[in-house]
Amino acid sequence: MLNVIRLDFDPSTSIFGLSIRLETLAVAGVILAVLLLAALSSGRVNSATAAEDGSEEPAAPKLRRDDLILIAFGAVPGAVIGGRLGYALIHLDYYKLDLPTIADPGQGGYDLTLAVVLGTVTAIAVARLLAAPIDRWLGVAAVPVLLGLGLGKLATILGGAGQGSYSDASWATSYVGPGLWGSTNPDFAAVPSQAIEGGLVLAVAASLLVVPFLLRLRVRRRWRLARPGLAPRREWRLLTGRRRYLTAVSLWALARFAVAFTWRDARVLGPFTAEQLILLLVAAAALVGPEVLAGVSRVRAAMASRGAARRAAHAAAEEAATKASEVTTAAAAGAPGEAAPGDTAPGDATAPGEAAEPAS
Repeated sequence: MLNVIRLDFDPSTSIFGLSIRLETLAVAGVILAVLLLAALSSGRVNSATAAEDGSEEPAAPKLRRDDLILIAFGAVPGAVIGGRLGYALIHLDYYKLDLPTIADPGQGGYDLTLAVVLGTVTAIAVARLLAAPIDRWLGVAAVPVLLGLGLGKLATILGGAGQGSYSDASWATSYVGPGLWGSTNPDFAAVPSQAIEGGLVLAVAASLLVVPFLLRLRVRRRWRLARPGLAPRREWRLLTGRRRYLTAVSLWALARFAVAFTWRDARVLGPFTAEQLILLLVAAAALVGPEVLAGVSRVRAAMASRGAARRAAHAAAEEAATKASEVTTAAAAGAPGEAAPGDTAPGDATAPGEAAEPAS
């Protein structure tokens, strides 16, 4: 037997007489931890806003923690639909022969990439219905979502899912227990892709917390002594509000893209799998999308401004032409209240050759 890491345990346990998979319990715990972390983070955002304002009432409305539950539930339908669509795209050769089976959740599986994308879209839609501050909630959700994705991948180790390509490396893993494992040929040694992806995503989450702190570090000199200090807090453009969430999603997509080279999926374009192409699109859209939308908005605003200026100039020209036409008509017909040349006013006429009577 190859010198690899052999995992020998039962992937299921019994609770109150019910058989439950360890992976399911772990994922449920991860979801609970993510919601708690998001709730705690929203409280910190509220207190920070009030402190910076310096008044009794914060300048911005507080994030309502009861909205968090509704927003989280709102992400579920989008995640389910996106997961199925992504899985169908990856296995398009199979599903194009029988399209109705895409809607059958019992046939095939779910793709994580589009589940995250569409889950975010439906969560934003629910937040908009609740009139919640979407930008601030996205900023709060960035790190918890990354932690959920990373810990969720690590939880799949308990179910044997997510094994990568076969390998005889010393750090490869194999499942030798009798349970129902999530990968094909679990007893064959393979790259632990799920563990690698989980570790990388957790590293990305840590970087979102550590990098802003490191950027504030300064070395201050006093009395020939150098000591570390912190610069004033500032809002980094890519780490604030919705940009923070989009940065987190793009970094997650790039980490998943790198790990996908160890998967067993078929290559569809050179060395890339179908999901890697989707991941590249997601990362590009998250990074460049806001800039493109902002550019389009600026172009539309400039075009609207020019159109308004042209319409104003055209209206002014029409008004000037109308006034000029009125003046010309009045000059031709005679201005009202003025006598035409050779006319006399009634009652003041004198006979030809007669002089007017001198006034007495």
